[in-house]
Amino acid sequence: MSTRSRASLSYGVFNYTAGKESINFAYGLPDPVTFARLKWPVPMTVETGVSISDLPQYTDAYGLPELREQLGHRYGMMRNNVILTNGASQALQLLADAFIDPGDVVLTEDPSYLGALRIFSIAGATVVHVGMSRAGIDLDQLERALLQANGRAKVYYTTPAFHNPTGRHFERSHMAEVDALLSRYGVRLVQDLVYSELPYDGTFPEILQAGGNVINVHSFSKISGPGLRVGWVLAEPEIINRLAHLKCDGGVSPIVSNMALALLQSSSLDAHVDYLRSHYRSKRDAMHGLLQACRFCIPNYEVPSGGFSLWVSLAEGIDSAELVGEVCRRHNVKLVEGDRHGPSGVARVRLCFSYLQPNLIERGLAQIDDAHASLLATKRVKRHGLKTA
Repeated sequence: MSTRSRASLSYGVFNYTAGKESINFAYGLPDPVTFARLKWPVPMTVETGVSISDLPQYTDAYGLPELREQLGHRYGMMRNNVILTNGASQALQLLADAFIDPGDVVLTEDPSYLGALRIFSIAGATVVHVGMSRAGIDLDQLERALLQANGRAKVYYTTPAFHNPTGRHFERSHMAEVDALLSRYGVRLVQDLVYSELPYDGTFPEILQAGGNVINVHSFSKISGPGLRVGWVLAEPEIINRLAHLKCDGGVSPIVSNMALALLQSSSLDAHVDYLRSHYRSKRDAMHGLLQACRFCIPNYEVPSGGFSLWVSLAEGIDSAELVGEVCRRHNVKLVEGDRHGPSGVARVRLCFSYLQPNLIERGLAQIDDAHASLLATKRVKRHGLKTA
């Protein structure tokens, strides 16, 4: 078994089918109810400008040229600043292959997105979590981490809009300071922006544009459907070329790329994203309201301004590993241990509200309350036994 295979065993296998059989707060999946509201294009249409002879064929490692052109126009960049990937996950895997050797350091916040931590860890990186505030990563702590890495830090990974798992937005001015600091140490800034088009409480966040030291990762998964498996990276042409050389497949499907192109060329996608903001804001507010009456979490958590989850602290000395195990055993409710997101998460859990319907959210939270109460009762019995022995 390879070193990477051994590293992967410490992470769960993504299993959407099994997740449908439980109340699953662990996965930040789009709500399937939203899929029927989008006017999906005909996959083999030539109205996009793509030739019918190109659609069933292999395509470039860089991706369908017409879609790259459209995405470049969307972000004020050139086609050679864009590469298509099979979702944001492949983008991160390619970036790990491009920049990380075993023993290199990847910097990120504490907490951070588990999926990215998995990818960088399997690539052999040492992940270093750095403290953060509401504004973003602490710049003094970041510089200390850069100094301690002694030249081994290669990438800083972040989800600035909206942070996974906290849902915070990091202002562009703060990220510009982060980029300036990283640039002095020769460390790439990778911004994962899959949630950036779904702000719940105001206008679109200002994003540090790709180019120079900045690499931006995007995806259609949250704004249309993850089944498309279309993501993209925006970066300097030299980086795009490096990622293309690391691809070992026949390119992202031209057929689904053509669907994505048709969505961008129409007005239906922007209208759908407007609907999604309202839809997920309502789900966030519903979970927030229910959590205020729950006993398992401390009610002063941060209400996210975007993203698909809430990051809550557990009450009365229960740690996340205990709760995750107990609620799964008693009720088949799925959670992930908070410390998988970073050391500060030992008494926290991420609660994803995006996928579940309101009745299941309510039932699942009640079952978490029940499991938490059971753990508390057990602890009290043990304490009582110790006192009377």
